[in-house]
Amino acid sequence: MPKVKDIYDYIDLIAPFSTQEEWDNSGLLAGDENAEVSRILFALDITKDVILQAKNMGANLIVSHHPLIFKPVSNIVKGSPLYEAVKNEINVISAHTNYDKAHYGINDVLCRAVGLNDFKKTDDAHINVAEYETPMSLNSFVNHIKSVLGSTIRYNHINKEIKKVGVCGGSGCDYLELAGDLGCDAFLTGDASHHKFLDADEMGIVLIAAGHFETENPAMAPLMNKIEMIFGVPCALAVQKSPVITV
Repeated sequence: MPKVKDIYDYIDLIAPFSTQEEWDNSGLLAGDENAEVSRILFALDITKDVILQAKNMGANLIVSHHPLIFKPVSNIVKGSPLYEAVKNEINVISAHTNYDKAHYGINDVLCRAVGLNDFKKTDDAHINVAEYETPMSLNSFVNHIKSVLGSTIRYNHINKEIKKVGVCGGSGCDYLELAGDLGCDAFLTGDASHHKFLDADEMGIVLIAAGHFETENPAMAPLMNKIEMIFGVPCALAVQKSPVITV
C-alpha cells in the first residue's frame, strides 16, 4: 500500500512543486506523509461537501488542484474544510500552478479538449500556443468551445477568423498581452474582467472566458488515472460543479 509521500513524490516528478509561483501554496498541506493511503479522492476544490465525499468512500487522501490553505489562516473552526480534514485524518496534497504548467497538466489537457493538439509552451510555460489547421469564423470558434466545455461563454466580438490561439486555464488574463505579442487571434481562459475585455478590444484579440471550473476540471481525471494505474490504489473523482450559476 503506497504512502502519502509516494503520491507526493510522483506528482512532484510530473509537476515539480518547485515550479509553482511564488504566491502559490502547493504541496502536502495537511496530514502525515508516512500514512498509508487507502483510497484517494481527486477534486478541483476542497469544500465541506468534498470532505464528506472522502469520508463516505473511506478515502484518507484528497488530491486537489486549488490549495486547501491559500491565504494565511487566522483560525481553524469546526465545520471548515481544514478542520474536518484534520479531524478525520484526511491527508491533503494540492497541485496548483505547478500542475497548470506541467506537461499533460491543466493547459495541455485544455488544448487537447478544444482540438489544439500541436501546441507549444511559452518559455515560462504560463500559456500554450497552437494553431488550427483550418481557420474558423468567430461564431464557429465560440460555438466549438461552448460545445466541448459545456460552459457559458463570454467574449468580445471582433470580426476575424480564428487560427492561432493562446490557452491558459483558470484565471489567465495576466497573460493576455503575451498572447497578443505572440500573434494570437484569440486567447482562451476561464475568468476575465470587464477591463480585460476592453484591453482585448484595443489589442485586436478575441478574449474567450469559458469558466474557471470548466477550463480546469477536465485535467483532474487524467491525473487520477495515472496515479490509479501506477499505485493500484482505488481512486475517484469528486462530484463537483461550478459554483457560478448563469441565468
